[in-house]
Amino acid sequence: MKKKTVIIVISVLVILWCAVFVTDYVRCSSLKEPLFVIAKGTTADDGGSGIYQGLGYSVEVEKRIDAEYGACVTSIKMEAFGRVIAASIE
Repeated sequence: MKKKTVIIVISVLVILWCAVFVTDYVRCSSLKEPLFVIAKGTTADDGGSGIYQGLGYSVEVEKRIDAEYGACVTSIKMEAFGRVIAASIE
C-alpha cells in the first residue's frame, strides 16, 4: 500500500513539473515572460531585465522601456541542464 502511494505522489509531482515547464517554454518561445520563475539576484530598472530561476531551468530576459507600451520584452533565452532550449528575439 505504501509503495503504491509513493508512486502516485511522485507521478503527480512529475506531471505538475512538466505542466510548469511546458507553460514557461511556450511563453518563452512566444517572446512572453515566463510565469513560474523567481528573480535570481537583482533585476534592472528597465522593467525587469535579468536572470530568473525556475525548477530545473533558468530564463534570461532582456527588456526595454517604450514610451507608448511601457516595459517590452526584447529577447528571452531559456536554458535547462546547461543547454539553450528556447530563445526569442524581437
